[in-house]
Amino acid sequence: MKILKNWKKKRFSESRMRVIYSICFVLLGCFALTSCIIEEPDGKWDSMVWKAEEHVQKTDGIYTISASGSVITFSCGNYSSPWIENAESKGEWYFPPREENNYHTIKADWFNVEMRGNKLKVTFERNETPTERPLKLTVTAGDIFYTFNFKQYANR
Repeated sequence: MKILKNWKKKRFSESRMRVIYSICFVLLGCFALTSCIIEEPDGKWDSMVWKAEEHVQKTDGIYTISASGSVITFSCGNYSSPWIENAESKGEWYFPPREENNYHTIKADWFNVEMRGNKLKVTFERNETPTERPLKLTVTAGDIFYTFNFKQYANR
């Protein structure tokens, strides 16, 4: 009888150990799965969030600028130092002076763009022409881009 009791105790403790090992193995597996951070794939960045610092009319995604000209300042809420990629108007392209390692300004005859930190300043000169002037301005922060669309009214 004594042998039978010892055998039951030994058997019980071995099965108890198996249960404990099984539980530990399951917990370790769960921990391993949850501790891995699944990162977003490269190129999937948050969209840029821009806000005009003064009131400007926006219709159908296009900022409208008076013929007399204007200065508009925008601030980016979620990127600290984006830069200017390019601008386009009626098929004519404008670029920052990259050869001077300057990605923060574009100067043209009727508009100027300047980026400082997260602030974008766009200056429109007076439109003396009888036609409207469209402008698409693209800024970037690496793999994310944002395009501003402007339309300056004609001088009538």
